[in-house]
Amino acid sequence: MDWIYCRATHNGPDSAEALAAQRNRLEAYAKEHAFEVVGTSTDIASGLTFENRPGLLEFHNEVVDGDVDILLVCDRSRLGRDVDRTLQYWYLLHDLNVSFYTADSGEVDLSAAAMLHKIIEQ
Repeated sequence: MDWIYCRATHNGPDSAEALAAQRNRLEAYAKEHAFEVVGTSTDIASGLTFENRPGLLEFHNEVVDGDVDILLVCDRSRLGRDVDRTLQYWYLLHDLNVSFYTADSGEVDLSAAAMLHKIIEQ
């Protein structure tokens, strides 16, 4: 089962539009790839922290309950911008057998070797 997660950085006049655009893009991606979306959540929060993100917590609770095994985001930065914290969360997703997809690049390999290779590339 699949989950759509959208995040906007700041609560401003364009936030609702940005979140709607992300959601529309991800719904189209899910339909194109025959994903079964069971939920969607959003946050308006900095990507430098994982605190105070109720939408991400909602997704995480669904994973723990066994109801979700795929996370869809527009691009990797929508999950987080702090490299260390985002890597920690990716490890957690990997340990929970959650696949991670972006509309930009498809499935993201969450294995340690793949993550290290990406870091070296950057």
